[in-house]
Amino acid sequence: MRFTMPLRPKLSLLLAAATVLAVAPPASAAVPGDELIVSSGGWTSYHNRIGSVSCPAGKQVIGAFAYPRGNRRDVLVTALIPSATSVVAMASEDEDGTDDEWGLIVEAVCALPVPGHMIVTASSDTTSSNKQVRATCPPGKKLLTAGWNTQGAGQVHVNQIAQSADLASVAVTGMEDPDGYARDWRLTTYAVCSDPLPGQEMRTATSVVDRSDKLFDVRCESDQRRLSAGWSFIGTAGVSPAGQVLPTIWGSGTSWFELQAWEDDDGFAHDWYAIARVVCVDR
Repeated sequence: MRFTMPLRPKLSLLLAAATVLAVAPPASAAVPGDELIVSSGGWTSYHNRIGSVSCPAGKQVIGAFAYPRGNRRDVLVTALIPSATSVVAMASEDEDGTDDEWGLIVEAVCALPVPGHMIVTASSDTTSSNKQVRATCPPGKKLLTAGWNTQGAGQVHVNQIAQSADLASVAVTGMEDPDGYARDWRLTTYAVCSDPLPGQEMRTATSVVDRSDKLFDVRCESDQRRLSAGWSFIGTAGVSPAGQVLPTIWGSGTSWFELQAWEDDDGFAHDWYAIARVVCVDR
């Protein structure tokens, strides 16, 4: 599969050599053979990065995520693309860029084949406007993890990854930054689905409502495994932050995520709050 991403002139794209770590499952697991594989490339000041991680032979992707390390405020994960056995992520600095070095972490939760495993994709038209695209699992299947591809370099923000409460679908919202993006772009949403797994559920956490930056966590139970995360940013007075609130969410251990969200340099003129989501299964 080939991926294309618009680059700024004289800026390079780095496919980093990765350090891969595996967190093994317990001796007896509700999802056989599940393990967390983490790929961590080196830190550089390149404008764009690609990272990837693959499951061990004979295992499938049931969870996926990616997040920047270092200067999080100026770096966006523009794509998280799951396949049956691997995960590819792309990240770009925002329009203003940064001179700081930063890295990209890519995660895959892998397991022995689960019943009904499949990937559903849905794409928008190619235009220069904000978009929301929903990918829906077939009847009888549930969402394991989600992905996206904005094709908007560092000027399209993922404002929302919203799994439905029944884990039947996921909606991804892409918004151009406040001064817009001159090129046309397309948003693709990915849903990795399967027959229901033991203990499969979505859990949520909500921040305070104010104009300050937010930092809070969303957790599975201690005997559950996190598979994937989501978020939404919601403004008061019926006004939503259109690319003016930026997220970073990262994995902590194997059962929870931390969500950090902040206003961009121009700020947002209303109170707002964040919702964090995590999809969990029994270990």
